[in-house]
Amino acid sequence: MEQVTDAIGNPTALLVERIFWLGLGAFLGLAIITSLLRGLKEGKNKTTPISPDQLENLAKKAIQQNSDSN
Repeated sequence: MEQVTDAIGNPTALLVERIFWLGLGAFLGLAIITSLLRGLKEGKNKTTPISPDQLENLAKKAIQQNSDSN
């Protein structure tokens, strides 16, 4: 025969479990909100693509400046 306390549950264990699930929900909610805000912020900062030729010229300039400083 099952006791009444076993059917109801330990109040301390229920409180700990509830705090755990609320904390997990808060963490996931904040992660989603942060991700959305970061996406909106980065969406405003649109960058223009650079052609491969421009990248090569930039790399050559960096190599030249590096060799000049050594």
